Amino acid sequence: MPDALIPESGTVRRMTVTQPHRLPVRVTLAHECELVTAGLAVLMAPHASRVVVVSSPGGIPAKDVDLTLHDTLAGVHDLPGLPAPPIAHDGRLVTWTWNARPQLVQLALAHGASGVLSKELSAARLLAAFESIHRGRQVVDLGDRPPTVGVSAEHGILTPREGEVISMITQGMTNQAIAQQACISINSLKSYIRAAYRKMGVESRSQAVLWGVRHGYVGSTVIDEDAGISA
Repeated sequence: MPDALIPESGTVRRMTVTQPHRLPVRVTLAHECELVTAGLAVLMAPHASRVVVVSSPGGIPAKDVDLTLHDTLAGVHDLPGLPAPPIAHDGRLVTWTWNARPQLVQLALAHGASGVLSKELSAARLLAAFESIHRGRQVVDLGDRPPTVGVSAEHGILTPREGEVISMITQGMTNQAIAQQACISINSLKSYIRAAYRKMGVESRSQAVLWGVRHGYVGSTVIDEDAGISA
């Protein structure tokens, strides 16, 4: 740990500066059976210092948590459709579903979800998504499926590199993680983001996520276990 030199009465006193401790993200499930909850807990167990799955007996989500996972898209097949009724929950609500289709993502986000995650995601990708959502980012990760080609993708509004960057923003990756994944500098990345935002007509990251979902930039970018969790 770094040391700080604090002057005191003409002398120099050495004081240790402690780094803030990052508590693990507390996650609970709503309306899921005990087997599903136990399975998620086992899946995330190797990352216990960073995420903890809190039990939800009878499918009732635990309180005093950071994220509540709920399949708000269960049973929704076509648009317009209505997601599952709102549930009482602590922290941020996350749609965790097998029904992770791009055309339904906006529906879930419009009804209060802070992210939409496929149940097929690996532990590493869930970990990155949980930590990003906990920090206030909207995250959409629909798993390893071919990218959906939207209107803007078809007409080339964004360059291939800009599209790659927007796809990673849609998945909640930080600028540092995107630069590392794309093998570019932070300054180059910021130039791509500014150019893309101008073409998209958006001004914020959350607006970019919605635009990316709407226009098909939700492909399966591989997230390194540590790359996606930097501040």
